Amino acid sequence: MSALACYLYDMGHTVIGSDSGDYEFNDELRKRNVNVYEFNTYLMNDEFIYIIGNTYDEQFIEVKNIINNKYKYYYYHDFISTIKTFSIAVSGTHGKTTTTKFLTDLLSNEPISYIIGDGTGKGNKNNIYFIYEACEYKEHFLSYKPDILLITNIDYDHPDYYKDLKQVKDSFEKIKSNSNKVITIDPYEFQVLKESECGFLVKFEDEIYIFPIPGIKYLEDYLLCVKTLKYLGYSYKYIKEATSKIKLPKRRTTETVINNTIIIEDFAHHPNEIKALYSYIKQKYPNYKTTCFFQPHTYSRTFAFYKEFIKALKLFDEVYIDKVYTSKREPFDLIKEYKALLLFSMYKRYNQETIKDINLNINQIIILLGAGDINRRFKNLWKYFHDDLKKKY
Repeated sequence: MSALACYLYDMGHTVIGSDSGDYEFNDELRKRNVNVYEFNTYLMNDEFIYIIGNTYDEQFIEVKNIINNKYKYYYYHDFISTIKTFSIAVSGTHGKTTTTKFLTDLLSNEPISYIIGDGTGKGNKNNIYFIYEACEYKEHFLSYKPDILLITNIDYDHPDYYKDLKQVKDSFEKIKSNSNKVITIDPYEFQVLKESECGFLVKFEDEIYIFPIPGIKYLEDYLLCVKTLKYLGYSYKYIKEATSKIKLPKRRTTETVINNTIIIEDFAHHPNEIKALYSYIKQKYPNYKTTCFFQPHTYSRTFAFYKEFIKALKLFDEVYIDKVYTSKREPFDLIKEYKALLLFSMYKRYNQETIKDINLNINQIIILLGAGDINRRFKNLWKYFHDDLKKKY
């Protein structure tokens, strides 16, 4: 929603927003002087078109007011489908945001518009491509009819909606039929010639690429973008030169160094994403101790995959568990919270004393893991105990 607001502002619209007041992706909005207010109804009138985030149903105070007053509105995915330009949609269970960011970086010299899941958006009235993420949650992506569809991977997730992997695959088959061109990447299509803490040397379609980021999953996301650019007619020379501009999106292995300690913030909230993160860390920092602070995301995902979560978390040297992150999608439930606590009872609980006693002078990596707010809460609490960290954050 934040990225969409940025896109609309750049396209010349007057934009305001509302949120809980605890919103995270507001840096780009501030740059554009887009105001975000606490949820309310007193600012609402028929002069606006309302775009509703997919979290909010008809019982929510603002949505109810919109419907009762018959204001013009769209849900997020329905509005995206009204944007009529050459579109490139990035779908897949994991890696959508990273792949979208890589693709926009590779095409940064071109007139493009985009919406990225880390809150970054851009509008260009003369765009040749509109690049956006196509999320499979509740089959929202079936509203889209992209000219090109990228699929990063297909895995079982969103167990609050999908009953099994087959149902997920069936949904991807549907969006494939909505798309003019579908592009995927498979491991057999490329050959890793060398890997180091600096990234990869890889052979793809008889050409050699240097990818400057560790982590095999990031490499696959990059090569999916390379394959897309080659389909669009971009040369090997163009792609090689543009690769130097690639950066990871926000909260995808975002690193902060404090003394000898490396703090990594990552959005991973699925067992396979956690394994991919660990692969990145071990490639880049093979000899560092790893301490993971993990915040599960939604009760349904936690209960459906708890065995897989436990296996993935065993990769780290030390693990602390936070309470489950809840939202309008799945509100707090005391009984479910207690059940989640029992499932992860082999791990320590994240608390103030844990943070207070962290020694910053040893070679270690601290991972703030999850799609909720653990990164903000951890850092805010840590600054309370360590005044010298305030400038870092």
